[in-house]
Formats: sequence, C-alpha cells, structure tokens
Amino acid sequence: MSTVKDRDKFVSEIVAKMSLEEKVGQLLTFTWRGTMLTPSGIEQITKLHCGGLCLEPYALETCKNLYWGNSQVDKNFTKPADYFTIASTYFNGKTFGISITPEEYTRALNRLQEIALQRPSGIPLHMTIDFEGDFKNDYMSGGIRQFPGPMGMTAIGDLDLTYKIGLTIAKQLNAMGVTQMYSPVCDVNINPKNPEIGVRSFGDDPETCAKHAVALIKGLQDGGIAATAKHFPGRGDSTTDAHDVLDVIKAEKKRMQEVELVPFKAAIEAGVKAIMTGHSVYPAYDDKFPTTLSEKILTGLLRNELGFDGVIVSDAIGMAAILKKWPLPQACAMAIKAGCDTILLKADDESRSQCFFGIKQAVENGEITEGRLNEAVTHLLNMKYDQGLFKKAGKMDPEKVRTITRSKSIIDFSHNIAKKALLLMRNYDNILPLNPEQKILVIEQRIPYEFVGKDPYHHTHMFCEAMVNHSTNLILADTEFSAFEDEIKECLELAKQADLVVMTNYYARIVKSGNNQLLVQKLKKAGHKVVVVTNYPYIEGTTVEADAVVCNFSATPDSIRVSTDLLFGKIKTCPTTKLPIKLDKQQIDTDKKLKPPRKHPLDLSYC
Repeated sequence: MSTVKDRDKFVSEIVAKMSLEEKVGQLLTFTWRGTMLTPSGIEQITKLHCGGLCLEPYALETCKNLYWGNSQVDKNFTKPADYFTIASTYFNGKTFGISITPEEYTRALNRLQEIALQRPSGIPLHMTIDFEGDFKNDYMSGGIRQFPGPMGMTAIGDLDLTYKIGLTIAKQLNAMGVTQMYSPVCDVNINPKNPEIGVRSFGDDPETCAKHAVALIKGLQDGGIAATAKHFPGRGDSTTDAHDVLDVIKAEKKRMQEVELVPFKAAIEAGVKAIMTGHSVYPAYDDKFPTTLSEKILTGLLRNELGFDGVIVSDAIGMAAILKKWPLPQACAMAIKAGCDTILLKADDESRSQCFFGIKQAVENGEITEGRLNEAVTHLLNMKYDQGLFKKAGKMDPEKVRTITRSKSIIDFSHNIAKKALLLMRNYDNILPLNPEQKILVIEQRIPYEFVGKDPYHHTHMFCEAMVNHSTNLILADTEFSAFEDEIKECLELAKQADLVVMTNYYARIVKSGNNQLLVQKLKKAGHKVVVVTNYPYIEGTTVEADAVVCNFSATPDSIRVSTDLLFGKIKTCPTTKLPIKLDKQQIDTDKKLKPPRKHPLDLSYC
C-alpha cells in the first residue's frame, strides 16, 4: 500500500526532471470541447504541456468562441524570442456537439490520456468537468443520469442521500475517465437577488450548506472524483455575475467567519481535494485584488489561516471580472504568484500561447519564484498520484462504463431523487391536480443547446413529451427561453382555445434575456389560469402571478418528467421536502417590474 512518503518521493523525482516549459504547462487547464480530435486539441497537450482539460462535449471546439462576447487576446502582449503558437480550429462556436454515449466518450478520453502519457514527462491529465446539477452539467448525453443541484438536495434534507448522489455521479464519471469535478458550490446564498449562484447553492444557512457540502464531497471523493469547493471565500452575497463584472463584497471579517467561510472550513476539514477561487474583491481581507489574484486571501487566509494543503484552482480566468482590468497573460502570472496552482482557461483558445508564455516570462524574470512554481506543480501531481492516475490513466473500460450507466439501480435512484425534490409552492383554488379532460395549452421553453443532451432521454421538448403521457387533450407550443414578442402573441391566441395554461418558467444565469416571467404576466392579464413548473424557488421562477407553482429545483430529465406526474396527481410531494431558503416580501415586490418583450428574431437588445 502506497504511503505519503512514497508519494512525496515519486512526485519530487518527477518535478526534479521537468523542464521549465513542462512545469508551466502543468499549471494550465485548457478546454476540450466536442468529441473529435483536432490539431489544436492535440497541440495544447503536446506543445503547451497542459496539466489538464476541462471537458465540454456539448459544443464543437473553436478559437472563435468568445467568452461573454469578449476576445481574450492581449493586443499589447510582447512576444519573447522563443514564442510560438499552436494550431487553432475555426468552427462556428454555436454549432451543436454530437450526442455521444458514455462508452464512446470513454474511448475518446483514453486517447487523450495516451497522447499525454507519450510526452517526455509522462504525466497524465486531470480531466475536469462541471456537473453541479440543474443546468450546470457539461456532459449530458447517452442517457447518463443527472441530479438536482445543491438546493434540491437541501430541500430533500437527507445527508445520506446527498452523499449517495455524489457517489453515484462519481461512479458514472470516474469510470469514463473524469478525474475532477468543479463541485460542490459552497457559496451561502444569503442574497436572493444573486444572479449567478441561486439554486447552485445549498441555501442561505451556513451550517446547512456546510453539512450538505461535506456529504457531497465525501460521496464524490469516495467514488474516485476529486471534489472542488467553490467559489472561495464565498459569492453568496453578490449582486452581480462575475462573468460580467467584478463585484466588491463588503462583508466584515466577523460576518465572513460566521457565514461565507463556514462551508469552506468544513470542506477543508473533510479533506476536499481542491478549492476554486471566486472573482470578487473582499476588502475585509484585500481591498485591492480579487481573490484569484490576491496573495493575502489565497496564501494568507486559505493556506496559512485555514490550513488548506490541496490544489487551488482559479475560476475561469477569462471572465469579465478579471479581463476588464487585467490582460489574460498578466492575470495568469498574477494568479500563480498569489497562490493558484492551476489556471482554468475556457473560451480562451486564441490566448493559450500567450498565457503559457506570460507565466513562463514571470518565472524567468523572478516575478514568480522557482519555489512557488514547484509548489504548485507538486500540489497538482500529489492529487494525480493520490487518484492513481499514473497507473490507470488511459485504461478505462468502455464496457464497464456501459454497465454502470445503464444499471437499473442508478436509473431508479435518479428517478426517486427527482420525485423527492418536488415542492408544491402554490396552489390557488386547488387548481392542481390537473384533469385530463381539461383542454390545456402546454408552453415549454426551448432550453439552450448547451444544456441538453440531444438524444431521446435528454432533449428540448421533454416536458411536452411527458405531458402527453397523462393527456392528449393538449395544445403543444414552445418559446425561446425568454419568449420573443411574436411568440407571446401566438401563446395568447392559443390560450383562448384552452381551459388553462401549463408552462415552464426555468431560470438559467447564462440566458441574459431572462426567462418567461413576462409571458406569465401577459397570460394572467388576459384572464387565463396559469400553472408554472420551475427549477427556481426565487421569484424569477415562481413569479408573482401564477395560480400554481411546482418547483423541481432542476431542469434535468428526470426532474422535468416527474413534475408532470405531480401535476396530474399521479405522485405526491414528499412530506419532508421543504423550501431551504427564506423568501421576503421586499424581494417579491421588487420583482413585479418585468422586462418588455424582444422582437423576433433580430432584436437582441435583451440578449
């Protein structure tokens, strides 16, 4: 049995043999989108020596994929004499990825590991993924089972089930060759108007968040996945999205010790393998730099005060919170100097070489010490060693994956968890359960392609499909995630033929145009009864006007389908499932002002 002493000797010997270029590359986690190998996908491993890949199978790889409308290229970057670029792929960034089965994806990940292992260093890749639940699942196809996000777990309120969810997720993904997950979200969502966190959080109570975060971490890590607690030191009180702007969270140290830091302290004590930084400024600890670039927070608070000795991961470095002030190559070097061990670059393909050389130059000119560089590489290699990657990387069995992901026990467990997470938040005049004899207009939002698996199990019209299982006395319609003006008019006309309207009103932070609150308001103003199914217990999902509201805490396939069972009274809500957050009157009153509709299809003023 391997010991810490064995690991330290093994890792130190590798680090001693690594070139500067190999060490710098090890600190970079690039993105691999889609399912096909391209020259650029290969060269980021072979030429830039990357330490890991962030997996996004739902779309095709491209260097034209702007991140929230921004290019990450630093036009003022001074290229050193040894500068080089790698191949780029010029596909359309909005092209759908293909639906790939878990066993097929296993073969693809094996191939990538084989390429990595052929490098002179022989170091395997960490394969990371977002798989939080709800909309944040970056691998969705082939029938893989997904689960409600953190707030759905807290609503169920059973720590054993939270652990089992983590273990089940890890069993599926680890068998495929995924090694690390950017989960759980440990932000305590004390601001109900937080546009970025919401149901990604376990709730607004620090102790409850801590308990469920620990349960999920233990489940994931017992299943072979390195968990990553995020977004340190906590973005639950933010009023902005870090993808768009740098926020300043003006909480005092005492409040942060009692609220924001509670889940992270618990995660560290539970042995979480990695922690991801949050792109916010916390004047209580550092009034100049956001966490990702702050030595005071990463080294001072996280390492020295809280005693974390695992891997520190930057959140996607190209977010506007960073990029609007610090060019990407500079930000990468600053983050490593501050204490980050690995930099996550997502839609930054054109900047990969710049970031590599930005860090390399910082080491060569002494801005980043050799000791700090070696420390970061050691943290990463320790994690890979502990997971057995030096022995098993590239050797995952596709047939074993098929057996696991198709197993009846996992399929049944996913379905049962989805049922347990259902919550009936409103039912005026006992409009529910629905009667199959009623003429019902069903309106389903078209979920953005990033969030659906594009196969019979996970597709855009799951809700309508499931409604037909209960009644054929239906008018089926769909709208954009936030309905266009002409779609609203069409729905208002169709509603005249129906006894009532049943519609989805999901909320997704990535959809800047909003959701279908306005459509609910228009239908009610026209005198129609409206039933809403939502993933979001805050007012953006439940609305002020709807006659009945079912919250399922998730837009994943089983959660969507079981919602229709509840609507027709085929199942009942679990008596122990409760709303895990506080909703106040001020929040409700504030949200009565809704955005005007967009014109279809070229008016993008609200996109």
